[in-house]
Amino acid sequence: MQRVGVLALLLSLNYMEVSQGSRHNGHLSPRVIRTKYGTVRGMINSIGVDGMGDAEVFLGLPYAEPPVGNLRLMPPGTPSPWSALRVAQHLGPVCPQRLPDIRNKTEALKTMSQGRYHHLRRLLPYLRNQSEDCLYLNIYSPAGVVGMHKEILMENIAVSDAA
Repeated sequence: MQRVGVLALLLSLNYMEVSQGSRHNGHLSPRVIRTKYGTVRGMINSIGVDGMGDAEVFLGLPYAEPPVGNLRLMPPGTPSPWSALRVAQHLGPVCPQRLPDIRNKTEALKTMSQGRYHHLRRLLPYLRNQSEDCLYLNIYSPAGVVGMHKEILMENIAVSDAA
């Protein structure tokens, strides 16, 4: 089970890297999606891989209220609803992580493989924004697929086309 989780994380990070690299080429999606917490609009991004179409990307959607402050170490609550259209174009913060020191490559390679070192260097931009308020989803789906979001059910989030 742990291998599946690690594989899913690596695949999503690799996909995120491709889509993040082309984020500046993205444009707002014409579609507005209604969730039970408010309406959201994503971005249309080019994947940059032959044979793959564009992706409709929704970044930083809250799926729970963060248990911070006096709620620290308690179960998260239901996210607060929003009334204005939320444009989901920025990644939410990642949960706090203690990373190995890789500032000095020679020293770092004494404790890790070259592959791990380069992988950590690639991940650093995504790990700079860390917070205990890190309960956000990044959703990627094929762009232009009619009915793709109809009745997608996730834990605590029901999504459907607003149209």
